[in-house]
Amino acid sequence: MPNKQTSVLKRFVAFLMSGLNLFAKAFRATYHQIWVSGIVLALVTVLFAIALFIAEHSVNPDYTFWDALVWTFVKYVEDPADIVSPPVTVLGQVIGTLVGVLGIAIFAVPAGLIGSGLMEAMDENKREKELDEYYDRVRKTFRRNENKALRIYLNSLSDKGAENITRFNFVPQHTPVTRLQIRQGMDMKDIFEVCRKYPDLLLKNLADANGNAADEQFVVEMFPKNRPYGCCINRDSKVTIVCPRGYSRVGIGWYGYYLSKLGGFNYVCKSIEVDPNELDSYYNLSDEPLYNRVPSSEYTSKDTEAQKMLEKKKESREAYFGDIKALADKKDSWVIILTDHQKNEENSFDLHFASALKDGSQPTVNDTVTYEALYKTLSTAVADEFGLICTPKSERYPLKKKNVAYHLQRMGLHGNIFVLRLSTQLVNFEENKLVVAMRIAQVISRQFDEGKGICADDVKDFATPAFGFAEEDEA
Repeated sequence: MPNKQTSVLKRFVAFLMSGLNLFAKAFRATYHQIWVSGIVLALVTVLFAIALFIAEHSVNPDYTFWDALVWTFVKYVEDPADIVSPPVTVLGQVIGTLVGVLGIAIFAVPAGLIGSGLMEAMDENKREKELDEYYDRVRKTFRRNENKALRIYLNSLSDKGAENITRFNFVPQHTPVTRLQIRQGMDMKDIFEVCRKYPDLLLKNLADANGNAADEQFVVEMFPKNRPYGCCINRDSKVTIVCPRGYSRVGIGWYGYYLSKLGGFNYVCKSIEVDPNELDSYYNLSDEPLYNRVPSSEYTSKDTEAQKMLEKKKESREAYFGDIKALADKKDSWVIILTDHQKNEENSFDLHFASALKDGSQPTVNDTVTYEALYKTLSTAVADEFGLICTPKSERYPLKKKNVAYHLQRMGLHGNIFVLRLSTQLVNFEENKLVVAMRIAQVISRQFDEGKGICADDVKDFATPAFGFAEEDEA
């Protein structure tokens, strides 16, 4: 019985608190309007008091402005006859009548505003519950499945890939918006609002990957999240895969996630943007985070919104680069900045390495012998097995002085850093993209990480048929 009474009491308290929270939310939403209406009503009341004083003082010299002011304000809550004598002149009585009518407005206006705010708050709560339900629907479209191309490739190997790997399950790279509309009964507004509410979902356009706006195909991507900027996974590896463009580019964050998972590498990805209206690039960086394209020095203490936004951007940037340095601040460590490019007649390559400026100066790699060996081994492997083309280091897309690689060097990072660009065709459209990712991961692991390979925890994760990413709930 006590347990039942306690349960009833808890439900009652929860119901009461939800009602109070709803009222508080309505008040916060209408606070400005209530404040403005209160000021207007107070000014009008003072004007009535002045008029009442003028009317009554002419026939009663002892009648003061204080009497008129007190009578006018007290009239709103009770009959003020016992406190101050009522008006005796015709004009004073007319003013008193108007004050009485105004008293109705004093209570009606805030009550109406709060009532309207309550309705809006109730609608917002209803919409929040709808978005939570839609999120669950979207999440269920990211069920981990086998990759047929990778399974065929592994079966062709003598050891089926590895002794401890029996099944690979991958989170889908993206879900087409049309599928959500048809199968989940969601319209574009629902999808857009769900993606805005939940930072692990991003709405993107595959046309950005093939460079043809006429082929617009909107998709939703899902990302693991455990950091303010996106995701950081420490696998105690000498290699750290960094995706600075996970938020802005299609597919590259997902590809980097599985490249690092298949190789047993650390992983850092920027997939959350503090201000979606103004992207803060972590690839070619500005000297400091910007808001409205203006440096922080241009804002004063009164620009509270700008200062808050800049502070959030600063915290996100510091967390991002702090994590990279914590993972890779050793002389034998390697940071691979993973990004993409579009293939065309001029850029026909599939993989591109960059580790210096255009003239070859200021290299970001210290161990050039190991770096050269990786380039030769990897370029030969992908060419022989998949017909992919690698370009010599820094040939087509050299680094810029504001590149993230140089930023990490200025931070004092002791490891080796280089940029690896993959074609958007490989990342997004090739059927064997995960096969290529596995081979790239194997070559990098053998060259940089003593062939450590896939971690035991990731083997278990690969074998789990679940929804979404395993790392999303990490603190």
